[in-house]
Amino acid sequence: MKVAFAVVLAVLAAWAGGSPVHAAARERNPRIGDVTPQRLVEQKAAEWLTPGRDWRQSYHSPLSAISKANVRRLGFAWSHDIAFNASFQATPIVVDGVMFTSANRGAVHALEARSGAVRWSFEPELDPAIFRSQCCGGVNRGVAVWRGKVYVAAVDGQLYALDAGTGAIVWRVRTIEDLSRSYTSTGAPYIAGNRVVIGNSGAEYDARGYITAYDAETGRLAWRFFTVPGDPKKGFEHPELEKAASTWDPHSLWEVGLGGTAWDGMAYDPALNLLYVGTGNGTPWNRKLRSPAGGDNLFLSSILAINPDTGRLVWHYQTTPGDNWDYTATQKLILADLEIGGALRKVLMQAPKNGFFYVIDRATGELISARPHVYVNWASHVDPKTGRPVETGKGDYSQAPKLVFPTTQGAHNWNPMSYSPRTGLVYIPAQEAGEVFGLPSVPFEYRKDQWNIGMVQRRPIPGPLGLSSPATREWPSLEVLRGAEPDPAPRRWLRAWDPVRQRLVWQVEMPGGVDNSGFSARKLAGVLSTAGDLVFQGDVDGHLRVFDARTGQTLHDIDVGTSITAAPMSYAIGGEQYIALMAGANAGDPSFVDYKYGNMGRVVAFKLGGGSVPKRPVLARSHDVDAPPALPDAGTGAQIEEGGRLFESHCAACHAYEARAPDLTRMSVETHREFFRIVREGTRVLRGMPTFGDALSERQAEAVHAYIVHVAWQNHRNKQPR
Repeated sequence: MKVAFAVVLAVLAAWAGGSPVHAAARERNPRIGDVTPQRLVEQKAAEWLTPGRDWRQSYHSPLSAISKANVRRLGFAWSHDIAFNASFQATPIVVDGVMFTSANRGAVHALEARSGAVRWSFEPELDPAIFRSQCCGGVNRGVAVWRGKVYVAAVDGQLYALDAGTGAIVWRVRTIEDLSRSYTSTGAPYIAGNRVVIGNSGAEYDARGYITAYDAETGRLAWRFFTVPGDPKKGFEHPELEKAASTWDPHSLWEVGLGGTAWDGMAYDPALNLLYVGTGNGTPWNRKLRSPAGGDNLFLSSILAINPDTGRLVWHYQTTPGDNWDYTATQKLILADLEIGGALRKVLMQAPKNGFFYVIDRATGELISARPHVYVNWASHVDPKTGRPVETGKGDYSQAPKLVFPTTQGAHNWNPMSYSPRTGLVYIPAQEAGEVFGLPSVPFEYRKDQWNIGMVQRRPIPGPLGLSSPATREWPSLEVLRGAEPDPAPRRWLRAWDPVRQRLVWQVEMPGGVDNSGFSARKLAGVLSTAGDLVFQGDVDGHLRVFDARTGQTLHDIDVGTSITAAPMSYAIGGEQYIALMAGANAGDPSFVDYKYGNMGRVVAFKLGGGSVPKRPVLARSHDVDAPPALPDAGTGAQIEEGGRLFESHCAACHAYEARAPDLTRMSVETHREFFRIVREGTRVLRGMPTFGDALSERQAEAVHAYIVHVAWQNHRNKQPR
């Protein structure tokens, strides 16, 4: 297991070697973005070369100029505005004094890291056909920089290689093989040897997950690895799928795609020459529908170790066999060398959605340890001999609704955690909450271009406003469902976790708040640690906070003025250390956050001696949420009843219990006027709202609208003094 540094260098030495660009494009400088294998393994402290900084994806910077002694002097250095109004989830990369970062849908910005001045920017030409439906509002989690190129995946599934000096397109390929399905691309590409690897999103619709590897220099297809099998009657694309198929019911819902999309966390060990990929949830979420006879359903919710030269699987570990709760294993993977039991172990660490923290031997896939880092009730523990979670039955909602911990949002979601080799701690943005899982009131029917999860949810804490699924109204009360379970109300923490002893060292509870769906209105944000023994984390309240890495004491608080969910990063120019981040989180969407300055995207950088962050004008709200609904309650009883059923089938997944989209009871007069064009003509597809023109007739759309207005009036009347 121990590999000499010289051997590592020898292995590394063997590595093989849109719309027009605008905004001050320059002639190619071959030095810009020239990340090489040797440069990556010998990475300088001033650089941030991968999404997680280094090949280990640690989200830790060895810079220490900003320290506990002077961090209160940290202030505004520069900012760059991005004209897009949604969730910004990327962590920038800094190479050769240039910052490269992606914005939503796959736009790329190259900025001077010292000043924020624009070198070039790129906006992909998107295929409108992909926006029949769309996962995740077009978010993008970053770029890869390698040998003078910047790689980015646009939301429509096109992978671009851009010249790092000018932003010109070097090559592009379409990574989506089946345009009839609801695929999108939201994750960052990763470099593994001479391959650039990308996954996809869309499992909630009908995507069948896979990752694809391309030659990093030419864009030529190298291999494709499917994460779940197709119908066995049609054969298998590669040998691993035959083994996987044995863990599925032969009568599984093959036509729905089954999910397993790899939409985020990956890492690559150059010495072991292994690419690690986290896979996602199954579709439908309800496993009784997905694979009626049961089975582990490989390779859902798994960590895969793949040889990037051949595309063949070396080992796999499944965190949630037979996933039933959207417990993805796509969360960030961190590679570290830990002393465990008196021996130095090469490990992989992950805190997936299911609530357990995993330490795995990254050479063999052997489970070293797994412990819950929040309260969970779907499983009692992970068996150390088999590596399997031991289910309690409390998560089985196939016969009756159940209160399950954690929720579908997970104990830890996509927001990066950080590992500091100085403290030996992993800093996790964690949340603890319960959620009621149950079956819908209508039979499952596969619907193209729509969610196909096969279950419904109810947040345990009702908000003052908002829509609910009609099915949940027939469920027992929360008091009955709760029994002896703890308070299911959402709580959020920044937690310092010892991965060797698998125990909590310290935690800081974050401000809470409950949105219209009963879920936490305060989303989590990614984490950065530094050799200054500092931990940085933003928040949707628009603040960047700095903590003592050893004690959790709050040392500094900067009002950025824009909501933050992405992880910060750090770099140095001319010996001066900077902290930078992308800010912006679902602006104007009351179901997430209603921040007073709005959330138009921007990159913000900080340095010692900087001033206050400039604020944008206070946002004028177009609709008072405490005012009566914009339209009268004029629907008939039959129309409202039909609208409720249609709302549950077509709308509730995003606009009610999943809270991925705005609360429709708060629509303005203008939005009400546009409602039918939005729903049936797709006037907001580029903003993440799919069209339902083929799914809902004009009469049915009117029924849904009547139901929404009726519920809005019910909520308003219930708020009035008795």
